[in-house]
Amino acid sequence: MAGILDLNFVNYVHILKKCSILKPKTMQTNSFSQVGVWLDQAKARIFKYENGQAELYEIVDSPVETVKRIPGEEPDTTRFSTNNEHISNNEYRKNNITQNEINEYLKLLEQKLMPYEDILIFGPGKFKDQFINHIKDNKSFGKKWIAVESADQMTANQLLAFVRDFFNKAVPDRP
Repeated sequence: MAGILDLNFVNYVHILKKCSILKPKTMQTNSFSQVGVWLDQAKARIFKYENGQAELYEIVDSPVETVKRIPGEEPDTTRFSTNNEHISNNEYRKNNITQNEINEYLKLLEQKLMPYEDILIFGPGKFKDQFINHIKDNKSFGKKWIAVESADQMTANQLLAFVRDFFNKAVPDRP
């Protein structure tokens, strides 16, 4: 009876492997090493650049919520005073939650960009500078070529053209 059970289990595992349910996870290898990242606090668009062409590779949504409203939450001031010395802890808690979400987003982007050698970071606002400050302490980004450019809101075709034109003109300095 035990032999039949073992045989059925082996067949079951074989079927799962065939259906790609139980395949071992392998590191994703990319044939390209140049990416452009349009970055703001809401989302990041990662464009791959290969053979003179740019193509949208991945969109990474940010976990940062812009409006935080907890059901049943009270106002940030106390009932009898609008004096700032008597404010509640809601404002500090909201700020801590936002900072934790931003740090989570930065770490996620750092992991996504780790396999690439040439990285263009562009977009509106100052979030790209915050990302650069976050990764400058990471030694694995020390040998990578990273460029930062300011850019306004763009259409999908303008984003592709920006990445393509940048990498066509830019020649990374290799150490």
